[in-house]
Amino acid sequence: MGKLVAISTGTQSVTMSPGEIECSVLNMAFVTLCNKYGAEAIIVPPQDLSVDFTNASFDRLIITGGGDINPKRYGQDLNDKTERVSDERDQTELNLLQLAEDNFIKTLAICRGHQLLNVYKGGSLHQDISESFETDIEHLQINEAASKHIHNVNILEDTTLNKVSEKNLVAVNSIHHQVVNELGENLKINAISEDNLIEGIEGTTDWEVIGIQWHPENLLDDEITNDLMKWLLS
Repeated sequence: MGKLVAISTGTQSVTMSPGEIECSVLNMAFVTLCNKYGAEAIIVPPQDLSVDFTNASFDRLIITGGGDINPKRYGQDLNDKTERVSDERDQTELNLLQLAEDNFIKTLAICRGHQLLNVYKGGSLHQDISESFETDIEHLQINEAASKHIHNVNILEDTTLNKVSEKNLVAVNSIHHQVVNELGENLKINAISEDNLIEGIEGTTDWEVIGIQWHPENLLDDEITNDLMKWLLS
């Protein structure tokens, strides 16, 4: 029997027969990737449940991208650039991360998920790149650009990510306006962008967890995407 992968989701208003309905939404590319390697996906939407809502009945975890994390989670006031905050989603995904760590469930955290991993471990974020850094790279590129290579990231040696990819330079897409600031406990940096922003982190304990700032689900044919899924599902 294949692995069962829990995948977190956000919500979005969708036009249905009764009108605009708030729905749990997931890019089906995640399901495609899981199925490609013989795994099945289960969707975990934001919900008002405690960390005990499941008996760790899944084998792997993916925390996906989406809106911004409430900065109160890392001791900051809300910036006017911070948007689409969902306390319910924050709490659901923090519960999932705690469940994964407590049960040593291998975890891949993507974009918002990568940032939330850092916050979960006590780290902080820059709420807007343009307010904290001078850079020639536009890190927030959506629509057609979401599936294109926008910039390169340098994968650091002596990291799990380097073993996963066996490459030192990877081209990635870029759909974010926030970035990791202070690093959380028991985490290390594994990837840096060309303008020296943190693009990847990973755990340093027995809990196997990798966070990446880009969106591999929009780059299905990339070698690094498939390498990450092979790592996750091994």
